[in-house]
This record gives sequence, C-alpha cells and structure tokens, in this order.
Amino acid sequence: MRYSREHKARNHEKILSAAARSFRERGGDSSGIGTVMKKVGLKKGGFYRHFKSKDDLFVEAVARALDETGRGMVEVAKSAPEGQALRAIIERYLSVPHANSVGTGCVLSTLGPELARKPLSVRKQIEPLLEAYRERLVPFVPGPTREEKLAKIRLLFPSMAGVLMLVRVTPDPEEREQRLREARNFFIKCFAEE
Repeated sequence: MRYSREHKARNHEKILSAAARSFRERGGDSSGIGTVMKKVGLKKGGFYRHFKSKDDLFVEAVARALDETGRGMVEVAKSAPEGQALRAIIERYLSVPHANSVGTGCVLSTLGPELARKPLSVRKQIEPLLEAYRERLVPFVPGPTREEKLAKIRLLFPSMAGVLMLVRVTPDPEEREQRLREARNFFIKCFAEE
C-alpha cells in the first residue's frame, strides 16, 4: 500500500519525536528501533522507510533535542529583565523541574557520555549541531567579543550538564535542590555577573 508524502512525513515526525524522548530517558543504546516504533504504533520493518540506520535516527533525535532545549533557553533569555538573560538561563537549566524532566531536558545531561562513545562518523555529524546550539546562546552571554562569549558557553554548558547529570543520581529531593542551588549560585557568580 502506498502512502502519501504527508502521511510519511507525519510518521517520520512521530518516530523522531518518540526517539528524542526515549533516547534521553533510556539512552540511545537501550532504546531499540523496535521500542521506538512500537511507541508510535508502527512496525519495526517500517523504520527503514524513514531512516538509513539507527545512527541516522540518533543524530536526528539529538538535533531535535538540541533544538528543543535551545528554543527553551532563548525564550527564557528573551523574557528576562535587561542584563539578566544568562542568569535566567542558568536558573532555568539548574532547576528542579529541568532535573526532573529527563525525557524533555537537555540532551547533553542525559546522553553526554554516550555521545562521546559514538563512532567518529556520528560524532562528526553531532559537532555542528552542538555548534549551532552554542551560537543560539551567544547573544545572551556577557563578554566583549564573540570568541570570549563562545569560550564561556563551551565551559558553562558542559559543566552545568555534568551537575544536572549527578543531581539526577541523588535520591534525596532536599539534597538535590541544595546541590542545584549551590551550582546556580556558583555559575551565576562566575559567568553571569559582570
């Protein structure tokens, strides 16, 4: 049976959305093609009509996740008072709701170590996605030059991702909040205050 382009595009979108969430929740290696396809009500065999391989799906899912997180950070920054954009981003990123939202949160905090273990061909596709993510945030980082702003972003966001990753391991909710608060204060002082 032949399906329309629109039908195929809708299914592609459903697969991608489910994968972006599933990979962040369970890891790319733990979320099989069958699991993702089942979530969207499609058969495993239909996967290859949409993607060449699981690595292709992984790259697209990471792109989707980075775009979602980037859009959220830009929204937070634009709604912040003048001169407080980066502070607002840090506060949002290192918040309890973000820590509790593994499936919709930052892909760096959920898949960072896995990204590093992917084959070189996959990492080469992901690096430009990370660069585009960083570029979106440049306007909200204090600093005299674009290069200095990018240097701050390259240090700040992986550091916050590491904090978020370890906070998620902490079972005690009060301790989680305390660690997030300490990290927020530290990063605001080091990066957001001029």
